[in-house]
Amino acid sequence: MRISRIEAIPIRQELKEPFGNAQGWTTARQYLIVRITADDGTTGYGECWGPIAGNHEIVRDVIAPLLLGEDPLETAVLWEKIHFRLRWAYHSFAPYSALSGVDIALWDLKGKLLGLPLCTLLGGRFRDRVPAYATGHYFRKVDTLDRQIGIIREEAEGNLAKGFRMLKLKIGLALLGWGHREDIRLVEAFRETVGDRDFMVDANCAYGIPEALEVGRACGRLGVYWFEEPVPPQDYGGYAFLTRKLDVPIAGGEGWALLSEFREVFRRRAVAYAQPDVCSAGGVTEVQRIAALARSMNIDCIPHAWGTPIAIAVSLHVLAGQPGKALLEFDQSDNPIRERLVENPFRLEGSDVPVPEGPGLGIVIDEKALETFRVDR
Repeated sequence: MRISRIEAIPIRQELKEPFGNAQGWTTARQYLIVRITADDGTTGYGECWGPIAGNHEIVRDVIAPLLLGEDPLETAVLWEKIHFRLRWAYHSFAPYSALSGVDIALWDLKGKLLGLPLCTLLGGRFRDRVPAYATGHYFRKVDTLDRQIGIIREEAEGNLAKGFRMLKLKIGLALLGWGHREDIRLVEAFRETVGDRDFMVDANCAYGIPEALEVGRACGRLGVYWFEEPVPPQDYGGYAFLTRKLDVPIAGGEGWALLSEFREVFRRRAVAYAQPDVCSAGGVTEVQRIAALARSMNIDCIPHAWGTPIAIAVSLHVLAGQPGKALLEFDQSDNPIRERLVENPFRLEGSDVPVPEGPGLGIVIDEKALETFRVDR
């Protein structure tokens, strides 16, 4: 069995209303989908984190020629081959999102060729369903803090009504001209809304250390489950300092890639929850290594997930294939692609999401929808 075709498929959908976090406004959902076909016609799908630009050309022009004619079952060998070429081709910039999407597609293809679910290939299922928390509660373009809080309260109540027992709140209101003390007011209002249910707070790297300390102390007082990305990802020392100084657990990892970077984070005991994104941290192959190292150091590995059903499916399989704590990040903000790209979109069952049982990722891509969202034709 050999690889006969590698396609980079850019998809995009404009949103009716933008929403924001500390880093800016989201006006559209866009992804690069990778489709790898074996010579018997079997296809595997992957997803690259981030903008289409860059990922598209790298997959099409750099990675695809490396894979044509190769054995798709040799996922570890192909990962090393791609990683070596990218590292030496780009030196100070290594496009690990492109590597990740290709690696996910290879694992999906491998599972389909062998007739086995991804989690079985990873060693078996520790669980058939994963508790989910609702990501959402983003900013809207409004003039008053009270209006902002009211919109977010209403969204939180809606997510609780769906069956979620855990929610994640976005803070970093400097985007709208407010400061970290207004963020604290938002966290306090969110606690009033959710009652005694657990919730996380995500700052998307909004703060310096003084502001992060003040917000983190408020999070500890309010019983926040974790305080995510309080400072920029390159500030390993800041993460470690906050972990030592605050009562609230610190989480981070969507901005880190590869085992080498997470090893340094873990060596510093900088986070209580590690959050590699399978679509950007190096794919299934590398996130398995990151998760194993985390377990060896008694650190929970809870992958970040914010994308199409491909990202959801691969995260579910990775979580199903590891012992210990498991939580699925289940984005509830506006995303037509998430709702239409597969024949059976993911839904809550109670407060959990079932792990797909079919071969590979266990999802069926709606090819008509894929073509509808495609933007290179």
